[in-house]
Formats: sequence, structure tokens, C-alpha cells
Amino acid sequence: MKAKLLLTALGLCAVSNLAQAHMVWLEREAQGETRAYFGEWPDDLRETREGPLKMLDGSQAVLAGKPFAGTQANDHLAFATQGQGDVRLTKELVRNDNRVVFVAKTGRSETKAASAFELVPAKAGDNTFTLLLDGKPVPKAEVMAFSPQKWGKPFHTDDKGQVTLTLPWKGQYLLEVAHGVDGKGEFDGKPYEKTRYVHTLGFSVE
Repeated sequence: MKAKLLLTALGLCAVSNLAQAHMVWLEREAQGETRAYFGEWPDDLRETREGPLKMLDGSQAVLAGKPFAGTQANDHLAFATQGQGDVRLTKELVRNDNRVVFVAKTGRSETKAASAFELVPAKAGDNTFTLLLDGKPVPKAEVMAFSPQKWGKPFHTDDKGQVTLTLPWKGQYLLEVAHGVDGKGEFDGKPYEKTRYVHTLGFSVE
């Protein structure tokens, strides 16, 4: 599958082989509800609570600095997000000496980063983004853009961490970018040797 070549190995114990090609992403409904999924967006694969979706239990969606608790459904978590702005969700875990940080966002209205690893538009609704890690630009990173038809095309940030995307069709797009950082630490009582960030950004082109 096309997504298998683009995503990050995570090492999630019993589900490690499955998770190697998985991402967390958000979809916001017109009425305001935001849904969090775990799987492969371009292949329409959504994991269920009978499988690894359970790893998202306890996650919160954040909108305008306000956290929202999730309601469990079979293949997603639902958040009653109300208000204007972008919605974000961060899930962090350690498996096999690797710290994995999923950072999912929907919307491109805010021009300042609110997560550790994030694509930030140059202006609201813009097609030019800066990839930031702890507030610093990340150069030469691959950004995979998936079209409404679920086609994937790679782009790359420049020396300033900026990338301009070509978005020719109306509909829902999803961007995905991963970045590894060496460095030991501990999270939730578990030591790790390095960190892998996996970021998705979803938005609609009208």
C-alpha cells in the first residue's frame, strides 16, 4: 500500500508491526465535533477498540487552550469541540526504548505553534507552512501531502523549514511528516533512547 512507504516505525510491542505504518489524525465535522482516528488515512483504514485504537484512551483534544475529553466509539474518539480555531491532540508513549509523540491537528487558521512539532501556516488558510520543533524550523524534512482522492505527493522543507504546497482540488487534504531526535530520557517511568515525532495536519480546501 502507498502509505506503507511514507510512515514511521513505532515499535508498539504486540502491535508493533501494525503500527509501523500508522498515524493519528483528526477530522472535524461541520457541527463542531472532532474525531480522532488511528490507522492509515490514505488507505481508509481505521483501527477499532478491539485493536490498537485503545492506545488513544485518555487523550484530550485542545481548542483555543481548552481541553476536551473524548467519548469512545468503535473506530474513533469523539470530542465535542466548540469554538473557533484549530484543534490539536498529542499522544505520547514509550515502546522498545523509543519515545513516540503523535501530534495531530485539524485546521490551518492559527499562525503560531501550540504543539512541540507542528506545521504552521504563514497566514490563515495559506499553502505555505513552516515546520517547527520546539519553536525552531526543521529544514530538509519530507512532507507528504495526500489529496482528496487519497493520492500522495512528497514535498520538502527548505533551509528555513518552509514548504509551499500545490493543492489543486477542492476537498479534504492530509499532511504527514515524521522527524527523529536522538537523546535519552524518561517518560511515564519508562526510559527511552530517542524520540520520533509523527505529525498530521488535516484541512479542507473550498
